[in-house]
Amino acid sequence: MRHRVGFLSRRPVVGIGRLGLPLVAVCAIGAIACSHPGGARSTPGSAGASGSAGTTGSAGTTGAGGDTSTGGDSGSAGTSGDTGVGGTTGNAGAIGTAGTTGSAGTTGSAGATGGAGTTGTAGTTGSAGTTGTGGTTGAANLITNGDFSAGATNWHTENGTGNVNGSGAYCVTNPGAALIGWEATPGSPLMLSMGRSYRFSYQASGSGTVNAKVALAVTPYTADFEGSNGLNSSLQTFTHTFTSPNNDINTGIAFTFANAGSSTVCIDNVTLVAN
Repeated sequence: MRHRVGFLSRRPVVGIGRLGLPLVAVCAIGAIACSHPGGARSTPGSAGASGSAGTTGSAGTTGAGGDTSTGGDSGSAGTSGDTGVGGTTGNAGAIGTAGTTGSAGTTGSAGATGGAGTTGTAGTTGSAGTTGTGGTTGAANLITNGDFSAGATNWHTENGTGNVNGSGAYCVTNPGAALIGWEATPGSPLMLSMGRSYRFSYQASGSGTVNAKVALAVTPYTADFEGSNGLNSSLQTFTHTFTSPNNDINTGIAFTFANAGSSTVCIDNVTLVAN
């Protein structure tokens, strides 16, 4: 049997000192065993040790690159063409003649005037309305010259001076204890009937309080009505109703004032009527 030992590398033979001698000895022993073919079979020899791998060769040197070629020269610019000659301006067109003006239209004739309308007949006048009957006259005022239309007639002032002003009212300035009285015309006494209802009314202005009294004009001056009302600067109307307790054959009226101070007090439109 032959053992082949290959050398994978190109190393020099000096490496046998480390690997060649053992291999020679093995081959010698192998040769002896193989020279006895007819003898008893000898035990196979053990495999030789694998040789170490050969050293890899170093890489070859890279060749140098070729020189880079230089670029070609740029071509020169072409010559510009000549500017073309402008075209000739065309002649203007001829102006057309004006059109013929049309003749005016014919004016239409006036329309016929319509005839006047017929006047309607007058309406019938209505008959006059019936005249209403006159209103019932109220009871007569028993106080003569109660509105002072005749001045101070039938009136007088005690403890003061009174007169009729421009508005037609009877007035007293600084009345204090003054009394404004009315009495019937001589020979025509005012008579009240016992149990008869009467309405007594008057207007007054000033300040403080006015006290009005309807009573017998002679002793003992028995009162049929007496009452008081507060005053202010404007004329106020005061109305009272009473029933006469007596048959007075000579009745008079008296106004007195309280807390009037230095003001001017006035009375007007005094009425006494039977209900």
